[in-house]
Amino acid sequence: MYKRLRFYIRYSNAFVKRHYLPLIGGIVFAILSFFLLPKLIVSIPQFRSSVHIGIIGRYTISDLPLTVQNKLGIGLTVVGSDWQISPGLAKSWQISEDGKTITFELNPDIYWQDGTKIHSADIKYQFKDARIEYPSDSQIVFHLQDPYSPLPALVSRPLFKSGNNIFKRAKIVSTGSYTVKNYKQNGKILETLTLSPIDRQSHLPLIVYHFYASPQSARTAFKLGLLREVNDLPDLGDLSTWSNIQTTTVFQKDRYVAVFFNTDDPVFTGVSGKNLRLALSYATTKPTEGRATSPIPDVSWAFYSDTKKYPQDLPRSQQLLKSVEKVPQKITLKTLPAYVSVAENIKADWEKLGIEVEIISQPDLVNNFQVSLLALAVPIDPDQYLYWHSTQETTNLTRLKNPRIDKLLEDGRKTWDFETRKKIYQDFQKYLVEEAPAIFLSHPQVYTVSKI
Repeated sequence: MYKRLRFYIRYSNAFVKRHYLPLIGGIVFAILSFFLLPKLIVSIPQFRSSVHIGIIGRYTISDLPLTVQNKLGIGLTVVGSDWQISPGLAKSWQISEDGKTITFELNPDIYWQDGTKIHSADIKYQFKDARIEYPSDSQIVFHLQDPYSPLPALVSRPLFKSGNNIFKRAKIVSTGSYTVKNYKQNGKILETLTLSPIDRQSHLPLIVYHFYASPQSARTAFKLGLLREVNDLPDLGDLSTWSNIQTTTVFQKDRYVAVFFNTDDPVFTGVSGKNLRLALSYATTKPTEGRATSPIPDVSWAFYSDTKKYPQDLPRSQQLLKSVEKVPQKITLKTLPAYVSVAENIKADWEKLGIEVEIISQPDLVNNFQVSLLALAVPIDPDQYLYWHSTQETTNLTRLKNPRIDKLLEDGRKTWDFETRKKIYQDFQKYLVEEAPAIFLSHPQVYTVSKI
């Protein structure tokens, strides 16, 4: 036993003396591998699938669709499902006693995608009637001429830290899970935009957005197999007959379709004109799906469900017409090409009252109309001052002049208390719908199609 043990010891010593360099190298290699291999694995490019998505519209690298921006980052605030505002890059904000100064405190735990700390001076805003100060790296202060409660909603748009790379192209840096990898332009108009996940070990795909000027060109690209998905198609066209695709229907709650009356037009002015507007409201067929009942959608915290709905009621319409001083023989309805079919339905409804309706389709919106049919965007904040206040000559399409509504709109944007604001905008919806400067019809219906 002793002789065998001595043999193994001598054999081991001889082996080590003869092969000590490879043994030392192996030990060093094992130690280095233990510490460095995880980092090396992270740096190895991972095979990643890509998703090609079609978007309809003309966009630039500095004016991306909000759906794309939201993948890249967040704003000082973020908007919830009920359109309430919560912290984003700013962890909190304080409002001065007079309501004219708002101080945002940045969240120190959020960094730019390039790993640098977010400083208040990185965040630039150009707001009219506002002076902005940066008292520290973590604070942004807005000094306003008057209280303006929609401000926290306005700063919810995603923020970007812009610079240039070695190719002198705009480099987009934000705070989200995706970053811009590459893009292709035709002049300043985007043709493609590729987003790559920040986390290289995640299973998120590359997203390649393709931009098209028309729904027809997007549908064609989809049918040719160039796209996996197309978003926000206003109509399916012949894709409605395809069986190997998945179709999702969405009602866009951030806009609404309505009939707008020009309340400066003689037939729609005064008590008689209001009765005519009401008669036409009761004569109009309303959709059963995607119904809009006011300029504030039902997903908003400020929505008021008890507004008048004006269900179709021809006898009531005819009774109201008896209170109209002079019922017009003909009404001119201007609309955009996308809404001609809706206009035709309205024409059929109104002609049941004995009023001739002429439809004029035009490619652009103009302010010179008797009645118009179109879609308007809905701001995230319930402030509707631009659209309905009597002083807003270019954006108040109906030329509405109503002192009660003016006062509610003025108070709504100067009031910071949440419950008080909610009551103000509920009253605004109630009185606006009763005044009937417009017939609120629906939220536009769009489709997303994708390959199965």
